[in-house]
Amino acid sequence: MDLSTLANVATALTVLTGVAFGLIEMRRARRDREERAAFAAVQALMTPEWMSSSMIVASIPEGTTAEELGNDQRTLEAALKIATIMEGIGYSVFARIVPLSVADDLIGGMARVAWRKFQPFVLDERERTGTQKSWEWFQWLAEQLERHGTSKTSLAVGAPVAYRDWKP
Repeated sequence: MDLSTLANVATALTVLTGVAFGLIEMRRARRDREERAAFAAVQALMTPEWMSSSMIVASIPEGTTAEELGNDQRTLEAALKIATIMEGIGYSVFARIVPLSVADDLIGGMARVAWRKFQPFVLDERERTGTQKSWEWFQWLAEQLERHGTSKTSLAVGAPVAYRDWKP
């Protein structure tokens, strides 16, 4: 084997090693980004304001009209707080900052319930203003969770049951 062939093989091996290292680092960076996004989402949600607002929204009776919701200032404020957070999470999922599976595990149930209860108000608001932009990412998130949600938890099965056999 001559020196130029040996140099070409060494160069090829160096390039392949660099590409492999780059791919591994890209995967690690993506995983780190997803973990940071999930942590930020948890921080945004685990506040007393979120907890009290989510309890109020969950207690909105089924079939509540947009007018009834709009006339109850306390409930409307709670719904708007939840919707604003869902709007941000929805866009974050769309932009692939937060994986849909993380959103589903973290807020999937609340997103579905809140959208179902808040939807009449949103549709009324869109008609009143003539724009489809109101709460668009909240609606998108709720629809994607329905279509592609993979969480083991649901409104009927909570984390203590779904992940009973989890091991650290």
